[in-house]
Amino acid sequence: MQASNLEIIKLNNLRLSAKIISEQLKQGIHLGKRVGAGSEFEQYRYYEPGDDPKRIDWKYFSRSGKYMIKESQTESHLQITLMLDLSGSMNYEENGVRRIDYAKNIIATIAYLAHLQGDSLSYFTFHEGTLTQKVAPSPKSFQRILYCLESEEASGSWPVSKQSFPALKNKQKELILLVSDFLQKDQEWVEIVEEMKHPQKEIVLFQLLGKQEVAFDMKGSFVFKDLESDREITLDGATAKKQYNQAIDAYLKSLKEAFHQPNIHLMQETIDEPMVSVISKFLSKRSFF
Repeated sequence: MQASNLEIIKLNNLRLSAKIISEQLKQGIHLGKRVGAGSEFEQYRYYEPGDDPKRIDWKYFSRSGKYMIKESQTESHLQITLMLDLSGSMNYEENGVRRIDYAKNIIATIAYLAHLQGDSLSYFTFHEGTLTQKVAPSPKSFQRILYCLESEEASGSWPVSKQSFPALKNKQKELILLVSDFLQKDQEWVEIVEEMKHPQKEIVLFQLLGKQEVAFDMKGSFVFKDLESDREITLDGATAKKQYNQAIDAYLKSLKEAFHQPNIHLMQETIDEPMVSVISKFLSKRSFF
């Protein structure tokens, strides 16, 4: 029997939660087969500048005149960068599930899968205009990421003014996973993703929203509170429904268009969706380098 999101979150133990979710995955825990230098022959590829000449198959060259390198399936050594939005809006809650807790479990599970596979992990947070690297790649990265996630709290807002982060501009080959609600006043998140772009990088964006955020359908008078500014406004649900739903539909479509680019994958999910389904979808749709 599959554990519910609320049951998993109530465990209050990210290591155990990650293990439970990974065991529920129908497609297994391996993130993808990659090819490199190893013992079991898998395929040939053309020699490229920078490759070790010792890897050239000279027997093949003597027959064909082509510089080819033998590749084999090996243990993966992918650089994975995990990023978490800690803006106050991440405290949004529906049916007992807070967005920030859902996000923590998504990151913890992916970190667990990557750790089992031997990938290199690092972890960053976005909070009140600051990008902070909490965990650098090391043999103990997974344990340190879990330690950081356990105590993370969302608060404050993200500035509208354009930010520049040198740490995002590296050109190394990596997979970046950013978990956020991607709610913005202007184009803050779009600009951040634009800054991260590079042909060597693959970027996966998890947009987590509540079911009522995606399609508001409640009747009665409600007090709506901005989780980043604490400003409150009282509105009639039926009156606000049409205008709100039109606005959120337009925004989600604009976000899809903005991120419809090579090597950028936007996953728009709701926090009532089983976490195991979201991660399974991620594993089945993406292709590592």
